[in-house]
Amino acid sequence: MTDELLEKLRGSLLELDKEATLEAVRAVLQEGSAHAEAGVRAVTDALDRVGRLFQEGDWFLGELVYAGEIAKQAMELLSPHLSAGADKRLGTVVVGTVQGDMHDLGKNIFITYAQSAGFEIVDLGTDVTVEQFAEAALEHQPLALGMSCLLTVSAGAIGRVIEGLDRRGVRESVKVIVGGAALTEEFAHEVGADAFAPDAVTGTGIIRAWSQGR
Repeated sequence: MTDELLEKLRGSLLELDKEATLEAVRAVLQEGSAHAEAGVRAVTDALDRVGRLFQEGDWFLGELVYAGEIAKQAMELLSPHLSAGADKRLGTVVVGTVQGDMHDLGKNIFITYAQSAGFEIVDLGTDVTVEQFAEAALEHQPLALGMSCLLTVSAGAIGRVIEGLDRRGVRESVKVIVGGAALTEEFAHEVGADAFAPDAVTGTGIIRAWSQGR
């Protein structure tokens, strides 16, 4: 029954049906709080598809924003059920969308999930400069620095931030993880990132493993 509900959740979000999406979330939770993580995966799967539709020109900005609002409300229902095992702070993560990119949907979903998992999050917002990322790394001494990028034309900023961290002498002390529709695992390795996250759940899992290896 849960698989059917998860498919309904994904489909409803892609249809931009807020009421049906939230109804599906509540139904998943009625099956038991243990299914909350699967619900998050369904939401992030749908958002990944939303990002591709937007980048390919099949969706417009208004649809992208509305999908994000629905996803945010879905995550607000799911998050309390993810927090039961997150009573220990796992470390600080600095996150932001790179310079030239104003999109924050994927970033915000990651923030919600990572906070629920037990991480302290410093959100730099969107259109974040190299200097802002570097200053935040110096100030907060985070376990990880996460960069989001939806637009291909802005992807070059990823490498510039990593170079900026190196110049400031903080690159060796902070792990860099990147994600977003404009990026690939191959690209992440080419610019010197430590990891690529195709979705918020995977990204949180990677950072959790880093925290346990400290």
